[in-house]
Amino acid sequence: MYKEDVQRPFVFRGKMDKNRLLEAEIVSGKRNPSVYSSLSEGMSYYEIKKQTELAIDVDNMPAIQGLAVSNKFAVAEALNSKKGYTMVARRAAKGDNSAPELFFMLRSALDERTRPVFRRLARQVIMKSAFGITSQGIRGEVFEQTEYEIGLDEFDIDETLERFLQNRSRILQTEDIVSLERKERMKTAVLMFDTSGSLYGERFTTAALTVAVMSYNLSRDNFSVVLFNTQAYTIKRIKEKVKSEELINRILESESAGYTNIAEGLRFGGLELDKIKKRNKFGILVTDGAFNRGGDPRPLLKYFPRLHVISLPSKHDWGRRVCKDLARLGGGKYAEVSSHHQIPRILMKLLRET
Repeated sequence: MYKEDVQRPFVFRGKMDKNRLLEAEIVSGKRNPSVYSSLSEGMSYYEIKKQTELAIDVDNMPAIQGLAVSNKFAVAEALNSKKGYTMVARRAAKGDNSAPELFFMLRSALDERTRPVFRRLARQVIMKSAFGITSQGIRGEVFEQTEYEIGLDEFDIDETLERFLQNRSRILQTEDIVSLERKERMKTAVLMFDTSGSLYGERFTTAALTVAVMSYNLSRDNFSVVLFNTQAYTIKRIKEKVKSEELINRILESESAGYTNIAEGLRFGGLELDKIKKRNKFGILVTDGAFNRGGDPRPLLKYFPRLHVISLPSKHDWGRRVCKDLARLGGGKYAEVSSHHQIPRILMKLLRET
């Protein structure tokens, strides 16, 4: 999201110099949030609140995110104002992902009055983005042979020709025509999304957007959603009927932690998939493969007739190998992304082709 910042040596003569330097950085431009987090380290509640108010004035969202790492309660109080709400609402109206990312960072610090307001803004961005990516009309279809009826405009040419020749008639009869009727391919799917290790909320935001895309496309099917980090959480059970708005709210309010327990995510997802006795069943796993809790996830493939894997960017080559193994052994497709922003469109492609 941000260009790599050039590290510069700073010499502080006191707290006042540090405050002035942070003020100058906030006013001058939009750096990586980690720059503002580092500069605000050790500052008091009051100082961070004042710096956040300055960031609101100059519309510097990365600064607000960085300051929230140092003290989310001070940032939440500064945003609990007309200026703060207006800034976030303006960004949400443009579909800026910083609105949901900020909500994920501050949700435990927001009070009972402001929390639902900022959650609504976060949901607004996610739903708007999802509508831009998908539509409920894009679904896999199959064709079924049927007798000709007025209104059916798809035909099996080979079968029609064969009947015509068998009847040895010089005139094509209605009973010779074999029509093709479109049938929706009903699906049963479970999405298992790795939300571990997300400091600024990007992964949670992408998870919410991905789930919204899945919800729109599988609104008439059975599908389940499992999020996992240190533990797994079933956000939507496979037979449960939930409106997209409520489902996104559940993602926005879901638990977060730092570790990666792929095995538990697969176990939770597999148990949901087992509740439906249909043929066209599959799982979609989104992870970097670098598990550090729960053990090797590969034995959990027994739960899945088919498992597709979307591999997240990772510093660990062995994690990428785990993802490839899971897709290969699970009889599914493997897709590797270089950015979280690619995931919803990759999911769309998998849903169309499965």
